[in-house]
Amino acid sequence: MSKTRSSDADVVVVGGGIIGLCSALHLQRRGYGVAIVDRGPPGNGASGHNAGLFSIGNCLPTATPGVIRAVPKMLLDPLSPLAIRWRYLPRLTPWLARFLLASRPSRVEKLSVAIASLQKQAVRAYSDLLAMPDPDAGLFAGGHLLAYGSEAAFRKAQYGLEVRRARGIHVEVLDRRAVAALYPALSGRISRGVLVPDSYYCDPPTFTAAVAARFREAGGRWLEHTVRGFRIEADRVSAVETDGGRLGASVVVIAAGAWSRSLVRALGFDTPLDTERGYGVRIPDPGIALDGPLIYMDRHVGITPVPGWLLLAGTDELAGLSSPAIYARADALIRAAQELFPDMNTDGADKWMSFRPSHPDSLPVIGRSPRQKNVYLAYGHGHLGFTMAAITGELVGQLVDAERTTVDLEPFRPTRFRMLRRR
Repeated sequence: MSKTRSSDADVVVVGGGIIGLCSALHLQRRGYGVAIVDRGPPGNGASGHNAGLFSIGNCLPTATPGVIRAVPKMLLDPLSPLAIRWRYLPRLTPWLARFLLASRPSRVEKLSVAIASLQKQAVRAYSDLLAMPDPDAGLFAGGHLLAYGSEAAFRKAQYGLEVRRARGIHVEVLDRRAVAALYPALSGRISRGVLVPDSYYCDPPTFTAAVAARFREAGGRWLEHTVRGFRIEADRVSAVETDGGRLGASVVVIAAGAWSRSLVRALGFDTPLDTERGYGVRIPDPGIALDGPLIYMDRHVGITPVPGWLLLAGTDELAGLSSPAIYARADALIRAAQELFPDMNTDGADKWMSFRPSHPDSLPVIGRSPRQKNVYLAYGHGHLGFTMAAITGELVGQLVDAERTTVDLEPFRPTRFRMLRRR
């Protein structure tokens, strides 16, 4: 594509989370002048509020075989690992129907192949974009552990392990003694472990802020505004309308996470994007020495040590963007972590809730708008936004310049849901 200069920006990226930031960095490297429009500062959304894991080994969609049997518990237990708010159920029903269809074994197989196609490029794509690791930017190497407190919990995980191995993901199964050797703080508390050695982890707000600083240092503009709509001329968007005025652009990228659906609707089409609301806690002085991040699989809680903090994160709550938070879910994460670390100090714990943008098939949308020739879409990464951000940004750059993409984008096309809306 010709890099024709508009009066305001070559490219406007709507959304300044980690997906938007990595897309902006890749486009800068290709010679474009880029402006990011976001309603808040870097890291104000899900990119600053998560477990900080680059989940290279998690190629399973959220919907897996047998999930339909868990629906009654989702509705009846507000603190279950995956919960549904009763009041939100009428709006969620179409999404939930697609979610249950995605849980068929044959469909899970195909979805895991698609997820793994992005994961396998994740570390390489980050290495092309940033220093790996970079402790000053809050980014660390060392892998992470899937920790099972009981043999029963480990047996339930066999399907997931088989899928990971089938996708060629490197994992190492550890017995009790091997877990204690790697993580002395878990000695006598964990029955089995699965080590994912090739991943990274980070302090989410520190890392997101560092990537944003890289963007600004390269000449990028961060505009703290709310997008109100678009100026559409024929089959192109000529400007983004914000509460701070009109911003002209030659190219527009929609990477606004959980808020992307309202934006693409304004462009005349739709995808079934909803939110898996995640909860978490930042503990300033936990009083435990943990040698690396882990996921306590019995209770579905991620536990990540970063300088000065211990991060707890996990659970999914299907309740949309406007329902009030239930911070008892964050308290449940603390209790789960205390099963492993009874002496953990929780004084000063900071609780949060964030919105994970999720499609029912657990795949993001990555592709060009089916309505406008100069609009590109990158949203719906669910739990894997940090993992997939750099490769997504690379793919966006390739799409804008009409190059062959590193990854086959057919599974991620925006039209796969057949939800195109009339203008």
